[in-house]
Amino acid sequence: MFTNIGWIVEAKLKDGKREEFEAVMNEIVAETEKEPGTINYQYYVSDEGDVMVYERFADIESAHIHITNWDNFAERWVAAAEPTRMVHLGDLPDELRARHAVLAPLWLKPFGGFAR
Repeated sequence: MFTNIGWIVEAKLKDGKREEFEAVMNEIVAETEKEPGTINYQYYVSDEGDVMVYERFADIESAHIHITNWDNFAERWVAAAEPTRMVHLGDLPDELRARHAVLAPLWLKPFGGFAR
Protein backbone atom coordinates (compact mmCIF):
# COMPACT_ATOMS: atom_id res chain seq x y z
CA MET A 1 0.00 0.00 0.00
CA PHE A 2 2.70 2.53 1.02
CA THR A 3 6.23 2.19 -0.29
CA ASN A 4 7.90 4.38 2.32
CA ILE A 5 8.22 3.86 6.06
CA GLY A 6 8.94 5.95 9.09
CA TRP A 7 8.42 6.62 12.74
CA ILE A 8 7.59 9.24 15.29
CA VAL A 9 9.75 9.73 18.38
CA GLU A 10 8.53 11.71 21.37
CA ALA A 11 10.81 12.98 24.12
CA LYS A 12 10.94 15.45 26.99
CA LEU A 13 13.75 17.97 27.27
CA LYS A 14 15.71 17.55 30.49
CA ASP A 15 15.90 20.53 32.83
CA GLY A 16 18.53 23.02 31.69
CA LYS A 17 19.41 20.99 28.57
CA ARG A 18 17.58 22.87 25.81
CA GLU A 19 20.73 24.49 24.40
CA GLU A 20 22.59 21.17 24.36
CA PHE A 21 19.62 19.52 22.68
CA GLU A 22 19.38 22.25 20.04
CA ALA A 23 23.08 21.88 19.29
CA VAL A 24 22.93 18.13 18.72
CA MET A 25 19.62 18.46 16.86
CA ASN A 26 21.12 20.99 14.45
CA GLU A 27 24.13 18.75 13.84
CA ILE A 28 22.05 15.67 13.12
CA VAL A 29 19.63 17.62 10.92
CA ALA A 30 22.59 18.84 8.84
CA GLU A 31 23.93 15.28 8.49
CA THR A 32 20.49 13.79 7.81
CA GLU A 33 19.89 16.33 5.05
CA LYS A 34 22.72 14.58 3.13
CA GLU A 35 20.84 11.24 3.20
CA PRO A 36 19.09 11.02 -0.19
CA GLY A 37 16.50 8.49 1.02
CA THR A 38 15.33 10.53 4.00
CA ILE A 39 12.10 12.21 2.90
CA ASN A 40 11.12 13.92 6.18
CA TYR A 41 13.17 14.64 9.28
CA GLN A 42 11.26 17.25 11.24
CA TYR A 43 11.43 18.34 14.88
CA TYR A 44 8.59 19.98 16.80
CA VAL A 45 8.71 21.32 20.37
CA SER A 46 6.12 22.63 22.86
CA ASP A 47 6.66 25.52 25.27
CA GLU A 48 6.86 22.89 28.03
CA GLY A 49 9.77 21.02 26.37
CA ASP A 50 7.87 18.16 24.73
CA VAL A 51 9.67 17.13 21.55
CA MET A 52 8.31 15.20 18.59
CA VAL A 53 10.42 14.02 15.67
CA TYR A 54 8.72 12.89 12.45
CA GLU A 55 10.91 10.68 10.28
CA ARG A 56 9.99 9.23 6.88
CA PHE A 57 12.19 7.24 4.52
CA ALA A 58 11.96 6.14 0.90
CA ASP A 59 12.71 2.51 1.76
CA ILE A 60 14.20 0.12 4.33
CA GLU A 61 17.79 0.73 3.17
CA SER A 62 17.37 4.48 3.70
CA ALA A 63 16.07 3.87 7.22
CA HIS A 64 19.08 1.68 8.04
CA ILE A 65 21.45 4.36 6.75
CA HIS A 66 19.76 6.97 8.90
CA ILE A 67 19.84 4.85 12.07
CA THR A 68 23.53 4.14 11.54
CA ASN A 69 24.21 7.88 11.17
CA TRP A 70 22.00 8.72 14.15
CA ASP A 71 24.06 6.37 16.32
CA ASN A 72 26.86 8.98 16.13
CA PHE A 73 24.62 11.48 17.95
CA ALA A 74 22.53 9.21 20.18
CA GLU A 75 24.49 9.64 23.41
CA ARG A 76 24.33 13.44 23.31
CA TRP A 77 20.69 13.43 22.18
CA VAL A 78 19.58 11.18 25.05
CA ALA A 79 21.68 13.16 27.55
CA ALA A 80 19.55 16.22 26.74
CA ALA A 81 16.10 14.66 26.20
CA GLU A 82 14.37 11.61 27.65
CA PRO A 83 12.64 9.50 24.96
CA THR A 84 9.06 8.84 26.06
CA ARG A 85 7.35 7.15 23.12
CA MET A 86 7.97 5.79 19.66
CA VAL A 87 5.52 4.82 16.94
CA HIS A 88 6.59 2.78 13.90
CA LEU A 89 4.73 3.62 10.70
CA GLY A 90 4.63 1.04 7.92
CA ASP A 91 5.80 -2.46 7.16
CA LEU A 92 9.11 -2.39 9.01
CA PRO A 93 11.06 -5.66 8.93
CA ASP A 94 11.99 -7.35 12.20
CA GLU A 95 15.67 -6.33 12.04
CA LEU A 96 14.70 -2.66 11.79
CA ARG A 97 12.10 -2.94 14.54
CA ALA A 98 14.69 -4.65 16.74
CA ARG A 99 16.99 -1.61 16.52
CA HIS A 100 14.32 0.39 18.39
CA ALA A 101 13.22 -2.35 20.81
CA VAL A 102 14.50 -0.49 23.88
CA LEU A 103 11.71 2.09 23.35
CA ALA A 104 9.00 -0.62 22.96
CA PRO A 105 7.49 1.16 19.95
CA LEU A 106 3.86 0.91 18.94
CA TRP A 107 3.75 -0.63 15.47
CA LEU A 108 1.11 0.75 13.10
CA LYS A 109 0.76 -1.07 9.78
CA PRO A 110 -0.67 0.52 6.63
CA PHE A 111 -4.47 0.66 6.75
CA GLY A 112 -5.69 3.22 4.20
CA GLY A 113 -5.00 6.52 2.47
CA PHE A 114 -2.21 7.60 0.18
CA ALA A 115 1.23 9.19 0.12
CA ARG A 116 2.61 11.52 -2.54
